[in-house]
Amino acid sequence: MIKVTYFDVEYANSKNKSICQIGLMCENYTTGDPVYPERDIYINPEDEFDCNCICIHNITPDRVRDAMNFPAAWKDIERYFTNTVVIGHNVASADLDALIKALKRYNLDIPEIYYICTYELAREYVPAYEVENYSMSKLCEYFNIDIDSEHNAFDDACACADLFKTIVDIYNIDVEKHVRKYVPKETREFSRYVSNPMLRKSISEFYGVIRGLAIDSVVSNEEVQYIKQWKKEKEEYADQREIADILCVIDRILADGIVTNDEMMSLQVAVKSYLDIVKTSPITLATQILDGILKGIIVDGDISEAECKNLRQWLYDNIYLSDHYPFNKAITMIDKVLEDSKVTKEEAEYITSMINDLLNPVQMLTSQVNDINGKRICLTGDFAYGAKANVEKYIAERGGVIEKSVVRSLDILIVGDNECQAYANGTYGTKIKKAIEYNGKGCNIQIVKEKDFFDSVK
Repeated sequence: MIKVTYFDVEYANSKNKSICQIGLMCENYTTGDPVYPERDIYINPEDEFDCNCICIHNITPDRVRDAMNFPAAWKDIERYFTNTVVIGHNVASADLDALIKALKRYNLDIPEIYYICTYELAREYVPAYEVENYSMSKLCEYFNIDIDSEHNAFDDACACADLFKTIVDIYNIDVEKHVRKYVPKETREFSRYVSNPMLRKSISEFYGVIRGLAIDSVVSNEEVQYIKQWKKEKEEYADQREIADILCVIDRILADGIVTNDEMMSLQVAVKSYLDIVKTSPITLATQILDGILKGIIVDGDISEAECKNLRQWLYDNIYLSDHYPFNKAITMIDKVLEDSKVTKEEAEYITSMINDLLNPVQMLTSQVNDINGKRICLTGDFAYGAKANVEKYIAERGGVIEKSVVRSLDILIVGDNECQAYANGTYGTKIKKAIEYNGKGCNIQIVKEKDFFDSVK
């Protein structure tokens, strides 16, 4: 055990444990020298606060309204949790549980985490008759350890460091025997909660689809069937008021079996009302809508001149999406087709093929890898081979260098065969999206499927 991270969080509510503050200290366990800077980070949990939590830590919604969200913080602090032992008080059921829930909620890669719990350590070594209870405050009081401000995440992390070192020193503990691998636990309630980002993505995309369906002012039978199928898939969320409103509008416009342009407009208004109240970045929302528009255009298998011209107008109205995949490829495609202001049968087939490729870039990958020695490699998704740590070990043994994120100098991005489909942008993840965007700017990042990678390397 060389690197240790003392870790504590405060969260906005006890139900979802959405983090509103993180405290971190990372040091060399042998020397006590800092490995990374101490961090005291306030976070906008993008979730509701409950009164009980506020009474404990005194962090209010106003206090963190303008703070960064968790994904922004994670870019900086992920290194604190890799190749380290995390130490905290009741850390498995409280702090690490909150961390893993945040990672799942935002669909971020979950590192393999090892930990030591000072609560469990104290229960094993400190006689029960000597302390009132095993809370950190009572243990610190017993060992004469100061806590600057109890239930401040950073101060608690600092106090936990002192508590851990004190217990280890007094009872001469072999800490290696107390390192545990963290195994996440998940409740049905949280599974439903964490699906909300996927639901928001689906509704953003649906808004784009109905924009695409109505883009030529004609609603075909195939397009009506698409709307029916979407409603059927979302009926499990009918207990949520905003979703129920959308479903009611769909029921109304489908009642007579005919969908008019005015009815499509009313459906757009209903969906837009939902999008206006959810928290989604403008770039992410617009990209999801674009994906939906592209899907909507090809739903009925017929590409019209009106659809192409309206798509081009939408793209130019949203030119700020330049360099965000798939915008550049979409605008290049449509400009090429409309050079003569006509859409031939061959061009319609070309558009359909191109849109399918844009929406499913992972499916088109057939790349092979000949040599990984000295190559900088990043992983994304879940792997059939096993845990990411095992894949990283396999790569490292063959001379590859693991990168945790997609950077311009990356050589290879490997997409796990069990790649999660619930991403913010279409059926591909943010790492794939970033790699494609970098390649569009002159980089040469090879994107390869897991199976192709192992087949070629073996």
